[in-house]
Amino acid sequence: MREGLGSEHPLCDRIQFVMVILFFVCWGLDSLSHFMLWYSTVVLEAVTFLPLLLGTIVFLCFSLYLVSRAHKSVLDQGQTQLRLVDYGVYAVVRHPMYLGTLLFCLSFLFISLSLLSIGIWIAFFIFYDRMATFEERSLIQILGEEYAAYQKRVAKWFPYLY
Repeated sequence: MREGLGSEHPLCDRIQFVMVILFFVCWGLDSLSHFMLWYSTVVLEAVTFLPLLLGTIVFLCFSLYLVSRAHKSVLDQGQTQLRLVDYGVYAVVRHPMYLGTLLFCLSFLFISLSLLSIGIWIAFFIFYDRMATFEERSLIQILGEEYAAYQKRVAKWFPYLY
């Protein structure tokens, strides 16, 4: 378990590793080996290349931005003063690192529109949502009302549109 504020799900790293490997293995088989699972990329034939390329670039850039800014916010805090990080990307969504990872995988889906990979991505999202809920329970126990107020103020996954 990592040092820091709150506790991480006990199987977090292992399950993330398995999910990412599973996603990319299925995506690779489905996208690059058109012979094995060709039926799940049939949607790709109906869409032109330019929107797919633009979607890939937008989601890839946004995912890298989220993860890098989230890491910077957490690492800038230092080890001596552990407190709630509620600025930067954490002022927009409560789980920018997880969201960045999901958007990174989503950017690859734009390349192939693999139905099988979309199913795995949905499972990945459900896993992250449950893991985030587990971690938030720990933060509520540690920070109490401060974290509860943060939950009301900041969206878990998708930024509030005012």
